[in-house]
Amino acid sequence: MVETKALSSSLYKSASPYGSLNNIVDGLSSLTEHFSDLSLSSEARKPSKRPPPNYLCHLCFNKGHYIKDCPQARPKGEGLTPYQGKKRCFGEYKCPKCKRKWMSGNSWANMGQECIKCHINVYPHKQRPLEKPDGLDVSDQSKEHPQHLCEKCKVLGYYCRRVQ
Repeated sequence: MVETKALSSSLYKSASPYGSLNNIVDGLSSLTEHFSDLSLSSEARKPSKRPPPNYLCHLCFNKGHYIKDCPQARPKGEGLTPYQGKKRCFGEYKCPKCKRKWMSGNSWANMGQECIKCHINVYPHKQRPLEKPDGLDVSDQSKEHPQHLCEKCKVLGYYCRRVQ
């Protein structure tokens, strides 16, 4: 009986896809060291390689750098929207209350849109330039903009597209 217990426990250990407990601990220590080298702070960091010539930064909409190297990048928590520029952009929204999702070609920095179900102001979780460089812009220009739901229209007192 003792022999079968010893045999089965040694089979169990060798059959483990993770190896011994020491290997797991060593692997975790290595990962911890690796991740401790990564920094989320706003201190100067080495820019990554240059993007393709027609690539537009998704934050400032300028060529020459990726969003993570953008000079307009801000620390997490600053501003109410991902984009902080002056131009109109394309925004993706999700109501935190009813989980309704929508997209709009009338999205602005630090401006939200009212959820038609919950009537709460919702800020976009994602924003990008209006025209994709590869021509994949799918916004419907014939669709009427609901000004009564747009924070920018309410603040201005008139249709927000008149700004540009």
